[in-house]
Amino acid sequence: MGYPANNMSSVPASAAFGLQGPYFGYDATASGYFNQPAPPHQPMSVSSILDTNLPESALSEEKRQQILDLIENRFNESSHAPVKKQKEEFLEGNKDDDTHVLSLHMMQTYIGSYWVHFHTQLPILHRPTFSAANCPPLLLVAMMSLGASCLEKSFGQELTTTCAELANFLAWHLRWEIFMDADFRPPAKLWVFQALILLECFEKMYSTRPLHERAHIHHATTLTLMRRGSSLIGRSALDSPPSVKDGRNGSVSSTANAQEEWWQHWISNEATRRAAFAAFVIDSIHATMFGHSAVMVAHEMRLPLPCDEALWSATSAQEVGRVEASLASNGVKPTTFLDGLKKTLSGSAVRTNSFGRTILMAGLLSVSWHMNQRDLQVSSLGASSALGGRDKWRGSLTRAFDFWKQDFDASLSKNGELTNSTAFAYSNGLVDDNVFESRTVLHHLAHMAMHVDIVDCQIYAGANRLLGRSITPQDYAGAQRRMKESWAPTARARDATFYALRFLSQVLLPHENGNGGIRAGAATGQGPQSAEQAAGFTYSARDDSLLNRPWVLYFALLIVWSYGFALDGPIDPVYQLDSREDMVRDMQGFLRRVGGVRAPDALVKIQDRNACLGMLILLRDNFRKTRWELLHEASNLLQKCIAMLAPGCTY
Repeated sequence: MGYPANNMSSVPASAAFGLQGPYFGYDATASGYFNQPAPPHQPMSVSSILDTNLPESALSEEKRQQILDLIENRFNESSHAPVKKQKEEFLEGNKDDDTHVLSLHMMQTYIGSYWVHFHTQLPILHRPTFSAANCPPLLLVAMMSLGASCLEKSFGQELTTTCAELANFLAWHLRWEIFMDADFRPPAKLWVFQALILLECFEKMYSTRPLHERAHIHHATTLTLMRRGSSLIGRSALDSPPSVKDGRNGSVSSTANAQEEWWQHWISNEATRRAAFAAFVIDSIHATMFGHSAVMVAHEMRLPLPCDEALWSATSAQEVGRVEASLASNGVKPTTFLDGLKKTLSGSAVRTNSFGRTILMAGLLSVSWHMNQRDLQVSSLGASSALGGRDKWRGSLTRAFDFWKQDFDASLSKNGELTNSTAFAYSNGLVDDNVFESRTVLHHLAHMAMHVDIVDCQIYAGANRLLGRSITPQDYAGAQRRMKESWAPTARARDATFYALRFLSQVLLPHENGNGGIRAGAATGQGPQSAEQAAGFTYSARDDSLLNRPWVLYFALLIVWSYGFALDGPIDPVYQLDSREDMVRDMQGFLRRVGGVRAPDALVKIQDRNACLGMLILLRDNFRKTRWELLHEASNLLQKCIAMLAPGCTY
């Protein structure tokens, strides 16, 4: 939730989560939906996109000093802390200078960066009522870590690198501080869950290998803490807006106070549900992307989908009351997550916002993951025929993936295209891109992961360690056999490769895609085109603010390499790419020729499916420049792919 002057941050969040036993309880009448056009957000030009004067970014000197005291007195490093910069290095120099990474100006910049680059993708904080002055310091540090790691390239490589190192330093100490806080004990407070979710996103998606592993280990800690709370006890008086007649027997001020108190209670309820959904999204999508084990299951999520943006972006209790009144007059009722998931599986439209659609895709991915685990279990017992084959549920889910995107597209164009301010569109073009393109990323990820395991792809490419353990020769031999004999010749491999090629084409050839792909400049920020951009290579993973896209791009490239190498072997004869322009042309030619097929089965007749050398080199170099250590590892693995594809060549 937001943290206004009269905040309710002391209310135990887990009471509202309703995570008693394995179920997330809910009161479907406690919040409503209103899918009419949301009030337009204040437009932000490129020059003011990180406006540190906005109320939600403003940080007082007093609050800054609290954070500095926390760093100086509590963030004490051990000799094995896996962060490059030590505390003394960050604290030295004139901290009041605007260019210092711990200056008031830079801290405000980090918070502004959080709202612009991250919040729209995981909207769990209530922005209209957010006040840095009243926000718990540890939650503020989590926001700053994400914001500091998302700074745009206009800040320069040296500063963005230093700020990324600061973010790693803050995150390393932050988790232990949260664990030691009195509010961490069950039933834990809402801010604790919000901070843990933001911290997990940072550790897994922006930081170092040790922090990524730590987040994976403690993911279940967050979920257990959520489940150790009491369930919702039902609708209270504060869950309904006070009626007009209630105010006739009392003073105007008492009515206003009652409305404000109800609004704060409503914000707290909605924010706790969003935090629970965010944990589920992380659990499901990261299991799909990284090969982690999913801890949650879809039927746990007995909650209504997030409220509409018109409610979540309302700036007063009166505005929420008007929206709720319109809700009642229009007969619109909230949709539960399970109902929305059932509708998506059956091809029925769901009325929800972009965050709700991300949650529904997480539900589909969760079902897919658990069904696959069921098949693995029964096949290991030799009982697969007793439960039926896997083709039926795979077909149902792949159709649901496509309907999910179709329904998302329909909602984006409803009441006008993205250029209009609707409940699903925003006046900020960056938010447009995040909403518009996140659906493309998740849709392709779902199709690819349905037909191939990223862990097998990485082992086949020569990974030395995965999921915390060394890869043995037996592991490699098993993965090689599965990829070459059991996967590559099948329709599953063609389906996975088809969607991987489509995704690569949409990201790397944006100007040639007229089918809802990335628009020019979407992934690279603003500014004049370089010669490389003009030549058709616009993508920069370092400057990509979309949460999952760089890793899904890596997954797609591994699939394409695995398919081509398993079927066609090394390139023969090996050709030389002497310049970057040659590499770009080679990549473009491959994506037009192989990626241009109209159907998966057409890949059977394509020649030289292994000729992806230019693309491998370009993305190897691209990932090497990022601030995220896991993409550096991805770059190293792509180098092994290059060596196997073009033996003897030095690239």
